[in-house]
Amino acid sequence: MDEREIPNYWLGQCFGCSKTNPHGLRLQFWRSEHGCFTRCSIPGYLCGIDGLVHGGIIALLLDEVAQWALIGRHASFGVTREITVRYLRPVPVDAEFLVEAHVVSQEEKNVMLRSTVFQTPGVPLAEADSKFILVSPTTIAKLSAVEEPVLRQFLSKYATEAAG
Repeated sequence: MDEREIPNYWLGQCFGCSKTNPHGLRLQFWRSEHGCFTRCSIPGYLCGIDGLVHGGIIALLLDEVAQWALIGRHASFGVTREITVRYLRPVPVDAEFLVEAHVVSQEEKNVMLRSTVFQTPGVPLAEADSKFILVSPTTIAKLSAVEEPVLRQFLSKYATEAAG
């Protein structure tokens, strides 16, 4: 992993990545050879059964890192069309782990990504295969409460890195 941080310019309220959401995870992302990764620890108040991270939070982590692989590596927004999560081992709260994603394949606007949660290198705790469709800022603006110029400006900050 090349350890170059993907700057986060998002000012919205995303639970996964926003620096301005006081209740969010405030995830940070770094580039990897074919995608990106994050290191994080999930606090106990987001448990399922005491001591273990809630399965929905694990799915969120896998989905969020996949989205950032598209943003940070391809300067594109994707919409999750399908995600299949496999819970392989318990994910403990308050323990540091790594979540990574990479692009498996792309055909025009359809992208397949694989995301994995690790606590120990090489030992997956959970993994997901995700199908995303690449969408324009115009489409995201129509679906959300964010104006198109804000979305275009956000993605433009990643275009140079994606091209290189």
